[in-house]
Formats: sequence, C-alpha cells, structure tokens
Amino acid sequence: MFAHDTEPDRTSQPLLRPHETPPYEIINADSSNDMLLVCDHASRKVPESLHDLGLPTFEFDRHIAYDIGTEKVTRNLSRALDCTAVLARFSRLVLDVNRPPGHPESIPEVSDGTEVPANLGLSEAEKDQRVESLHDPYHDAIGHALAHIWNRGRPPALFSVHSFTPLFGGTIRPWDVGVLWKHDPRLAVPLMEKLRAHGLNVGDNEPYSGLDLAYTIDVHGGAAGLANCVIEINQDQVFTEAGIERWSAILIESLGEIISDERLYRVEKY
Repeated sequence: MFAHDTEPDRTSQPLLRPHETPPYEIINADSSNDMLLVCDHASRKVPESLHDLGLPTFEFDRHIAYDIGTEKVTRNLSRALDCTAVLARFSRLVLDVNRPPGHPESIPEVSDGTEVPANLGLSEAEKDQRVESLHDPYHDAIGHALAHIWNRGRPPALFSVHSFTPLFGGTIRPWDVGVLWKHDPRLAVPLMEKLRAHGLNVGDNEPYSGLDLAYTIDVHGGAAGLANCVIEINQDQVFTEAGIERWSAILIESLGEIISDERLYRVEKY
C-alpha cells in the first residue's frame, strides 16, 4: 500500500535505473525442445539504488546471495539440449522470486545468520516495489515462454535448477544432489534413477521438500498439470569450472534420455 507520512518515500524513484540489467534473461527463445529451464537464483546482482543492501562484498560470494554454479549449469543445459531458459537477474537477498509475494522469506531481514540492513523495517510500498520490479516481470517471462512452447502444439515440461549449501545452521547435508517434487513423478522419478546410476547420493525431496513449498514449479507447472521438478546440486560440487562442467555433463546425459519420453508432454493431474 503506502508508506506512513512520517517515513521518507523511498519508492518515488524506480528500483532499477534505465541502464541496469533487466529483471530476467531469456536464452534460446526459439529452441526446438519442449522443456523450459528456469533458474530462480542465478545472480547475486543488487539494484544500484539499494547500495549492496548495506552488506560487505564478501557476503555476495555466499549461498545467501545466489545459488552458486546454477547460472552456468543452466546455460550449458540450454545449449546442449536446445531448451529455452529463463534466468532471474537479481539476488535472492533483494527478493526471492521462488516465494510468493508477502511471504516472510521473500525479502529476508536475516539470512543464515547475516542481517540484511536494507531489508529491515521496509514499508509495504517498498516491498510492493520490489515485487512489481523483479518478481512480476520474471514470472510473466516464464508464463510467456511456456505459452510460446505450448503454442507449437503440445504442453511443455518445466525443470528448475538450484544449488544448496552442504552446511546450514550447523547441520551437515550429505547429499550430492536433491530432486524436489510434489505429486507428478514423470520427470523426478526417472531423473533420480539416472542420477543414482552415476553413483551419486541422491536426496528424494532433500534437503528441501517440494511437498512444502516450491513456488515457481507449483505456480507454472503443477497448477497447469505440466511435468515438473527442481534439482538441487551440492554447491561445493559446482563451485569451480571443472565442477560445473562435470554436473552439466551428468545432467545433459540424464535429461537427454528422459526428455524423449512423450508422456512428459501431456497435461496430467496427480
């Protein structure tokens, strides 16, 4: 709504300046494959108007700012599998586009023990500005990309790329990779089988559960009856170029076999 009269109106200027990166990027828009890739936490960038959120530079090298390794993995998959990809272009510390607007984790005041000064005490108008500037354009882009695929003649599938920190809140997470899904097994189950065949420790709805909250795939995939799932790669395994290439190769091989299954490209309710 509106900031209180006694507060400075920090929404009188746009969040993003004209020369800045748009809130999303679409790559390979006219691909031949009917699977759409999305990367919610691809970037650690912060709008110039927010002055790095009051944080020191080193905080943006951590998992709290972005999903390490996922941008390059997504680009590699898009190129090798000839899939369209939509990538969010600003840090999850500014706004987590994988949360519904208003969710208490969508604009974190504290992330894994780090206080985010520019997120403290925001007015509803300031929160709305971030949603309107970053969340809405990104999700509109996903919707348009899915519609573009669907208009070619069959329902698309949706695959979301994330990474996770192997130590969170003092708890060790032992998995090499996790697959998050809710009710639709068409993509998640064969993917887990293929990843295990590589000798990997695969978490089934670990370290997070798709049964709890997986906003992007729920809104754009599950609600429409589209095959969908999220992959969560251990960030320590995609921290280097060699690790990114290794994981890209594993996923290209695994998904390359799965995406030929015609059952993925049907509307199914589970």
